[in-house]
Amino acid sequence: MPEIIDATSHIMSYEALDELEKVHPSSELDSLRNAPRMFEVDGRLEYLDKNGIDKQVINLAAPMLWQGADPDDALEATRVANNEIRRIADEHPDRFIATGTVPFLTDEYVDEARRCVEDLGMHGIQIFSNIDGKMLDDDDFEEFYATVDDLDVPIWIHPQLADWHDYDQSHTWIYKMLAWPFDTNIALARLIFSGVLDRHENLEIISHHLGGSFPYLVGRIRSWYQTRSEEPELYQNPAIADLSEPLDAYFDRIYGDTAVSSQGESYPLECGLEFFGADNVVYSADYPFGPDKGQYWATEIIPLIEDLDISEADKEKIFSGNMKRLLDL
Repeated sequence: MPEIIDATSHIMSYEALDELEKVHPSSELDSLRNAPRMFEVDGRLEYLDKNGIDKQVINLAAPMLWQGADPDDALEATRVANNEIRRIADEHPDRFIATGTVPFLTDEYVDEARRCVEDLGMHGIQIFSNIDGKMLDDDDFEEFYATVDDLDVPIWIHPQLADWHDYDQSHTWIYKMLAWPFDTNIALARLIFSGVLDRHENLEIISHHLGGSFPYLVGRIRSWYQTRSEEPELYQNPAIADLSEPLDAYFDRIYGDTAVSSQGESYPLECGLEFFGADNVVYSADYPFGPDKGQYWATEIIPLIEDLDISEADKEKIFSGNMKRLLDL
């Protein structure tokens, strides 16, 4: 069995949740308390051992918790959450790899991102696919990207809910299921076509759920960019930066994790692998979410990767090699 590094997992601490609840209580927060595995470290270690996973990147869980929060009020909860992630990783340094999370991308949250890397020694920063409806290429976020460019660490993008149209809370699960991949697509496309990746050459992105449906739609993405570049007079004011490199140069700085919620289907992985290439796919099974209280997806995804019609060297890259290179492990 090759070494396995889980590139994206989710965790929460009661201390962080309590701090956020003081300023921004929500039904999402209440629901999270009903799942002890979101907090338990011993159960997580048992999961890793059971599935032959050597190390796990731990990201703060549940982006919905921060929606609608006042950034000034939520800053202390963000700091507590990042301190808690660091503490958990420090208690098990041979198993957990710490990343920071910033739910907002301006002002003191930019400083928090720098603190996570420079003071807490975290390996990257998690952000969400939109910030209370603001797209990730918003001019207000330029300082954040310049800071991460300077820090030279990857950005994890986790999808976030948005007000795409009116829907009641009882249907939120459908939007997490199907609209989260859409929001990931929009985030990635805007980072490329607005020129954010062009301006900040050190930025590298780890996209959750194997890039949403970006790999499946790559022909459409390439074609729409080509036609609007060739015939700008035919289209009404397309907002496209004057990119200095071919599209593939930006695609090459985006990674996709294998958290595709597979129930035995291999074609989502094959599609993602064809788009990203073996050098840019990283293993994940989205723990602790999913069937059987988060236990199921690893039992499907690990064998599916092992059965892919690729070399053993490429499988090793997906399971751990790409993460070692990306994080300088």
